[in-house]
Amino acid sequence: MTTIPASVRTARHTDGTVYRDLNGNGVMDPYEDPSRPIDERVDDLVGRLSLREKAGLMVQSVVAVTTDGDIDGTPIVPRDPTARELVEERSVTHLNVHRIPEPSIMARWVNSVQRVAEASGHGIPVTVSTDPRHSFTENWGASFSSEFMSAWPEPLGFGALADEDAVREFADIARREYLAVGIRTALHPTLDLATEPRWARQYSTFGQNAELVSRLGLAYVDGFEGGASLSSNGIACMAKHFPGGGPQRDGEDTHFPYGKEHDYLGGRFEEHLEPFRQVIARGVPAIMPAYGKPMGLTLDGEKIEEVGFGFNRQMIQGLLREQLGYDGVVCTDWGLVTESRILDKTLPPRAWGVEHLDEVGRVKKILDAGCDQLGGEEEPGFIVELVESGQLDEARLDESVRRLLKVKFELGLFENPYVDEVAAAKTVGSAEFREKGHRAQARSIVVLESGRPSAPTLPIRRGAEVFSEQVSAEVLAEAGLRVAAAPEQADAIIVRTEAPFEPRDHYMLEASFQAGSLEFAPEFIDRVRSLSVQAPVILVVKLDRPAILEPLMPYTSALVADFGASDSAVLEVLMGRTTAVGELPFDIPRTMAAIERSRVDVPGDTVRPLFVAGQPSAPVSRRAGRRTYSQGRESKLAILETALDVIERKGYSSTSLRDIAAEVGMTQAGLLHHFGTKENLLVEVLRQRDVVNRRNLTSDPGDEPMTLRTARHNVEVPGLVHLYVSLEAAAADPEHPAHEFFLRRNDMVAGTIRRDIEARQNDGSFPAEVDAAMMARVLLALSDGLQAEWEIDRSIDLPGTIEWLWNQFASRATATDDEVAERTQD
Repeated sequence: MTTIPASVRTARHTDGTVYRDLNGNGVMDPYEDPSRPIDERVDDLVGRLSLREKAGLMVQSVVAVTTDGDIDGTPIVPRDPTARELVEERSVTHLNVHRIPEPSIMARWVNSVQRVAEASGHGIPVTVSTDPRHSFTENWGASFSSEFMSAWPEPLGFGALADEDAVREFADIARREYLAVGIRTALHPTLDLATEPRWARQYSTFGQNAELVSRLGLAYVDGFEGGASLSSNGIACMAKHFPGGGPQRDGEDTHFPYGKEHDYLGGRFEEHLEPFRQVIARGVPAIMPAYGKPMGLTLDGEKIEEVGFGFNRQMIQGLLREQLGYDGVVCTDWGLVTESRILDKTLPPRAWGVEHLDEVGRVKKILDAGCDQLGGEEEPGFIVELVESGQLDEARLDESVRRLLKVKFELGLFENPYVDEVAAAKTVGSAEFREKGHRAQARSIVVLESGRPSAPTLPIRRGAEVFSEQVSAEVLAEAGLRVAAAPEQADAIIVRTEAPFEPRDHYMLEASFQAGSLEFAPEFIDRVRSLSVQAPVILVVKLDRPAILEPLMPYTSALVADFGASDSAVLEVLMGRTTAVGELPFDIPRTMAAIERSRVDVPGDTVRPLFVAGQPSAPVSRRAGRRTYSQGRESKLAILETALDVIERKGYSSTSLRDIAAEVGMTQAGLLHHFGTKENLLVEVLRQRDVVNRRNLTSDPGDEPMTLRTARHNVEVPGLVHLYVSLEAAAADPEHPAHEFFLRRNDMVAGTIRRDIEARQNDGSFPAEVDAAMMARVLLALSDGLQAEWEIDRSIDLPGTIEWLWNQFASRATATDDEVAERTQD
């Protein structure tokens, strides 16, 4: 049995076509004819709409869902105006929901709202939208915890997985859950780059790497649309926050008056824009501009107005519409025009740079900029006033209304906006969906340190006695662990926490944004230290932002990062039952001082980070007996670790696939199952070694430059140098498996050297006038070239040659003016 309400106005045309007589005139008008092209239907409907109906379409309002699913029922959270008032009296047909009830009641509410819409005016169906609601973070200004939906890692966790298929699987399941309850617009994905470590919104991004964010963003839209383009089975995505919301001054958030500014001191505007270029080229129904205002930004020789992006004609009409060719919906972020209020808390309009304008003036500037819809507003009357006063031509409204109606038609809402209330309860949060989400949570975890190689802390053995103040006794027991009553009785201690933040609660929403310092409180560090005296401490930190972890490391035996994972998912990894395959989606800085000196638009710009982006999860599983490929699916990282050992001992050219297989305890077929080819395996070996080297070489920086320390290290591992040189030469072929790896590696290594040079320029030990980026490229090229020569002639002094070049420059930083002048004359 299904419970899909019958359309109030279903009719049959003389030619047999079934249609919805939405305006009740007894005629199948062109916009009601499902056989006509969408553009024809849109044009016909636009010509029939009144000014007030057009204005209503151009507003998207937050609305309260009711506890019983009736449009006139008791709201979950009191809020005015009600859905009925918005739809019937203000012609608003884009409604944004926050808290929602259980699936069948949510579906009932959507149906109730759609019945009211069908009986109003031209019967334009309502489009219901939501912020993300499939993970763990509850932030009414940005996201909601999963509750009835299946639970997955935060988007940052998908950045850790770095797997388009995983993203596509999640998005497809989220699409089906949204469809079941009548939600048809996703106010996501967030395509911002996580380049400022203090920013509170990093958990909703895919990380700091523009190329990765682009790839995952495309997969995300694919999954939500259910194919290559939007259809009646799809969800319309609204990509945000154009042209990139990551470069936040001091890491503050642009929701608040103290976080208005976007800075581009590193000149990386284009890097932040790249994910939007990619999703626009693919096609996306809607885009949301960022709140912030660009400071000191010049593009193509033109200074950009320092006003919020939603007010900025150069950004919306110029860059987005004309240069990038985007003709979809542009909806502002919420509350650019009027004050927002929840209970006793308020938030001023996010009219950054145009605070002096009144409400009507702000709306005019938004529409003049090229936006189509006012997000989070409730009053279409401002738009009506602009037209009736002669400040805006109604034809300008028609442009936006066409875009907005086109999406409704593409979603099939004019044919059937109703949902099955019984099926909703069966679909949303099904056992299958929850299991897949649970597995993604566990796999996205990154084990940063699993213990000493000679005495690994992980995995925790079944039956071990574990003490934890955060993980419940019930969850521990379900995992097969015994519960220790006190730390001194434990075999291991699990401490779960989250990245630190400074509590704030002056403005509306402010308490939900975990911002400020990333340093743990001394009391927490003392608690971990005191526990470590009793038993090995396994510290699990939820990284919605990259916490300052170094002060805790002396007291932890294992260190684990999660990006949205249940206690049971974490235990699966700690006990070696599920392999964590995550890679850090951002750098983890060493100190707050390093963050404060970094440039907010530059990915990974802190000096000598503790852990670097791309570091894979450390292996947890102990080596088992000989396995076939089907029994060894979870052993990929163990294979890489073993391969590194073999190559370092035997040398690259003397190592065969058989050698590695024998050491791993796996068949050669099993290795090929994991990696496809020997070349793929070797590329992964290099990738793993790069991560380990970067971690080791930055753990004790010393006074020597990074490039020199690297050279000293390389002469101690000739087998790996041979592997690098050999594969890099082969990788000149774009089709070679290592081609992309070396492109990315070279950029990453050059960036690391550049940051090292800049740090020394800041402390006066390297000449400030030297172009750090160019110098980094020179040192990288010199190092690679010397390694290739060293393969032929081992008498070449790798570190000595690099040290000589470095000193030619470094000596200038300490030379007197007379010495520099004399050197220049020579």
